[in-house]
Order: sequence, then structure tokens, then C-alpha cells
Amino acid sequence: MGCFWHQQDKYHNEATYNLAEIYRRNIRLVCRAWRDFADEHRFRWITWDPKPIEDTSRRTRDAEEALGVHAPPCLSPGGWAVAASRSMRRTAARPLRILISVKNNRDLGILRDAVYFSFGKLTTLFINCRANYGTPIFDLLIQNSPLLPCVRCLMLKHLDFTGTPLAYISTAFPKLTGMTLEGGTFPHNPEDYLILPQAESLYFDFETMDGMTCSNWRVPSLLRLSVPILWNDNGQEDAEVFTCLRLHGSNLRFLHVNYAENVKLPASIWKWCPKVTEIVTSFSVVSLPPIPSDHPVQYFVHIINHDAPSHELMASGWTSHKEAPKLLGNVERMPKGALLVVGVQTWGACWGGEMHLLRRATIQAFWSLINETCVTKDIRLENESKQTYQEYLQEKTQNLNFSMGGLSLEARSSA
Repeated sequence: MGCFWHQQDKYHNEATYNLAEIYRRNIRLVCRAWRDFADEHRFRWITWDPKPIEDTSRRTRDAEEALGVHAPPCLSPGGWAVAASRSMRRTAARPLRILISVKNNRDLGILRDAVYFSFGKLTTLFINCRANYGTPIFDLLIQNSPLLPCVRCLMLKHLDFTGTPLAYISTAFPKLTGMTLEGGTFPHNPEDYLILPQAESLYFDFETMDGMTCSNWRVPSLLRLSVPILWNDNGQEDAEVFTCLRLHGSNLRFLHVNYAENVKLPASIWKWCPKVTEIVTSFSVVSLPPIPSDHPVQYFVHIINHDAPSHELMASGWTSHKEAPKLLGNVERMPKGALLVVGVQTWGACWGGEMHLLRRATIQAFWSLINETCVTKDIRLENESKQTYQEYLQEKTQNLNFSMGGLSLEARSSA
């Protein structure tokens, strides 16, 4: 399968969408049949998040056409909603995937009318909202789920839930293959349950899972899981997040640990998750237990913790092996031949925000030490652009030699 972090769907990546649109428009020119086929695949990825000022970007124009937003500017918000509803009744647009940001009553009206008239073929729905719109949005989706028969991926951000939200989602959208609940608040309700037989991906981005009852879940197809782990002294195996891993980790391939703070994962995690091949977290604060030699884990994605690295390095006196920071210790526990991906596009981002020259140099030296450790264990150390640290050092040396050569030539010319 390879590293999922590199292969995952670039959801709402504008550059990817624009490139796909170029190909789609070229296909339209072949013949009438191809044109009709290409036109059926318009509005595949739609983003509704208009800027406060007039937005004339292609993304916004596509969203306006797909959602039927063609109201005259002189209309009041109420009149606008009526006009938008009439427009939606006329439009043939049926977006497949949409991200919609609900910031005001106008956005809420767009979402409501889109659910009624435009979302019949929608497969992916991502809603980001302000807190006071969470309840009406959730009620809208649950009560009108028959109008959303094709939705397989549901992502809700910054909604404040009440009652038994997982049970409502299980009933309204039983065919979900992916679900993300991020931010907002989640009720502590032991009667809540989650039954999604086809769910392969679950992403919970709350501060804690305490209050959830994972023993009430049925997710037999689960492959990818993102869970929070807050600070604890001993990584108690009876914490709810560990209950989740113990009960539902048998088929996991991808595990993302978020909200972690000085956590040591229990040794039992390899027994609970015997098939996991990829772990994503901040390895500066999460400690891996020793990995059994026969365990398949081989991909590690390190999320930079910008709040701590320079302080951690300076305080630890990292030249001492015994006092090395957690990241170095984790690298030493990774199996030979593993892949370690650092979650930055360029290596300079690891220290780019550090203005203090001494701390900046210390961080750079530390990453060189990490690289040396990776080399000895045949671990490939790369960033999100797939540039290895070795390649970065070579490029840096070449640029330095080029600059020095230019200075030498300038000096000879001056002489």
C-alpha cells in the first residue's frame, strides 16, 4: 500500500482540482458524446467560503453555479434565500464533494437549500461552522438524510453536540465509510453508540475521548483511526482511548495520535493493533514502546511541535545519549529500513520561525544528529515533498559552493 500520508486524497487541494479541470475541458473538445460525459463530472470538488470582499476566483464562480447562487446584490438576506431556492430548482448541477463554511444566516440558507435541491449525488460533505449554527446544521442533516443517499464521507467541524450524536449519525448515515468530528464539544453520554459497518476511517479531533463509550461501537471495517490522548502519568490502559484501541484496533493500518502531551504509549498497543503499518503523531512528546521484531509498522510521520523543540533541546543537553529528547529516542526504536516523514514541505520550516541564532543552530545540529541516526539504521528521513535530509544537505552545500565561487570571481574582477 505504501505510506498513506503521501497517498491520501488531496481533498480540496485547489492545484489538483485546477489541473483536473484542464483535462476535463480538453476531453469536452473530442466529440459530442465525450462533451456530455465530461459535463456530467462538473463541480466534483466545490468550496463555499466567500471572502468578505468580492471574490471572483474560479473556485467561487464554480461554487455559485453549483449551488445556484445568482441573487441580485440588492436583495435582503431573506429575499436572497428565496432567489437562491428558485435558482436551485432550475439548475442541473449536482456536486459530488463540497466544503461549505457557515458563518452567517446567508450561508445557512445556502446549505439548507442545497440539501433540498442540489445534494442528491453528493458523496463527501465537509461543514465548518461557527458555534451558534451547530445545532440547526446537525438537525438539518439528520432530519433530511434521505435527501443525501450517496454521502459516504461526513466531516463536521466546530459543532457543539448534545444528546447521542453518534447514534443519530449511525441511523441517518449507516453507509458512511469515513467520518470526521473536529473541534466543538462532545457530550459525555454512556448511552451513545456508533454502528457503521462500512466505516474505514474515523477521525476524532477533541481534547479527550473520556465520556465516549467505545464498547458500544461496531466498526468492523475500521482501517484508519485518529484519536486524542491527553497527558497521563503512566499511559493507563483503562483510559477510554486505549479501550478504543483494544476493542477496535485489530484491523487498523493507520493510527494518528493527536492532542498528545508527554504520553508513553503502552506496550500492549502492538498487540491491540497487530496490523498497523503507519503512525502519525508528534514524536517529540509521544514515546513509542519497544517494537517487536515481527510487527509490520514501518511508516512514521512526525508532526512538528513548534511550541517546544528549542526549549527541549537546550534544556536536555542533547549531546548526552541518556538525556536525548524523545524524538531521538523514538528514532532509535524504529525498525531498520523504516520511513520517517517530517510534516513540513521544506526542511527550513523546522527552524524557520526561530530567530535566536544559537537556538536556530542548535535545532539544525539536532536534525543533523537525527539524520545520522537514520543513516545508521537505514531509515529514510524525508519531508512532505519527499526530499530526504541528505538531499537537503547536498543542495545546501552546492548552493554554498556556488555563492563562494561567485564571491571569488567578483574579488578577482575587482582586483
